[in-house]
Amino acid sequence: MQISPALLKQIEDQRLSSTGVGAQMQATVQAIAAQLGLSLRAPPPWPTTCCGRGCGTCVWEAYYYALDWWREDALEAVRAAGLARPEA
Repeated sequence: MQISPALLKQIEDQRLSSTGVGAQMQATVQAIAAQLGLSLRAPPPWPTTCCGRGCGTCVWEAYYYALDWWREDALEAVRAAGLARPEA
């Protein structure tokens, strides 16, 4: 996988609007981190207590906030490792 600033920006700007999008983003970021030899903290666990009634403070909202925070931390680590890595 080619790691470019454009790819990282695309991941950063991606709207976490569904579990599929979130899972794909996690997989991509973790693949990039593995390519750079990084070990990231675990992403937030999936909610297991949603009642499905559309509550104002749904556990899914909290999950997406936590996932966004994980993404920010992970991309910061990826960028730092990529900048410190010698060019091939």
